[in-house]
Amino acid sequence: MAGSPILDAPWTGTTFQPPTALDIAAIEGAIVDQLKAALGNVIEVTHFPDRPEVYELRHRVGVAMVIFLGSAYSKEYDVGNVVQERTMEFGVGIRIRDLGWAFGGPASGPSPGAYQILEGVRVALTGFQPNTGCTKMRPTRERFVQRAITKNSMHEGTWVYEMRFETRTAAVEEYQAPTFPLFVLGTANEGLAMYDAAEGPRVPAITVKVESLTFVTDTLSLQRGDIGIVVVKSRDLATTYIEQLDYVVDYSAGTVTRFSNGAIASQATVAVSYGYGN
Repeated sequence: MAGSPILDAPWTGTTFQPPTALDIAAIEGAIVDQLKAALGNVIEVTHFPDRPEVYELRHRVGVAMVIFLGSAYSKEYDVGNVVQERTMEFGVGIRIRDLGWAFGGPASGPSPGAYQILEGVRVALTGFQPNTGCTKMRPTRERFVQRAITKNSMHEGTWVYEMRFETRTAAVEEYQAPTFPLFVLGTANEGLAMYDAAEGPRVPAITVKVESLTFVTDTLSLQRGDIGIVVVKSRDLATTYIEQLDYVVDYSAGTVTRFSNGAIASQATVAVSYGYGN
């Protein structure tokens, strides 16, 4: 076709990867899936369209459309980091062809009506937990919006309702690696004083040292023996390994031996901190 753009390679599209499992789109997707499982055999369930003014209702009963409405944030809980409670609000827009007198009278049409669908949405989402990092959802309000009467429209004669739900989660600032130097050597004083015949009462000192070592074999040799209070972490200090589960220490010899079935990988570089008396 004349004037059509020519690409140097076929475009296959892209896939959005949310920064966390608590991303808005991830939670909204879980809500849509929950409603599809509960009501998908009765009505259409979908995300709210980008252009609702041109959306055409083609389902014989109606549609439930999910949209994120916004969040409210609490005050910070920590002076050193931004940690807040985030209350997220989601709306479910319901557009149904029949009002449906489910209670107190005969149905106003042959299809399931708005009243039945409202109750179905409420039951499906009340107590639903979209993610393990969220609280269970709770309804906050539902209301009649309008009866669409636009002539020659796919929405003509439909009943429009809105339901709102909330879930709470945590909002935490992105972790920034510290820029200060790694602590490698220090001296601490014990709390109990000892008596020295020449010097009188004194507080014995304990040296705390950190070494960065690599498991060339399964056993590391520290710079000295007769040690205590050993802590082994990953190279980036993000993981603390567990003694007797990931490694074993010979305190007299000053060695650390990793377990092959533990969390420390072969040839791994670790940070080992330990104390010893002066």
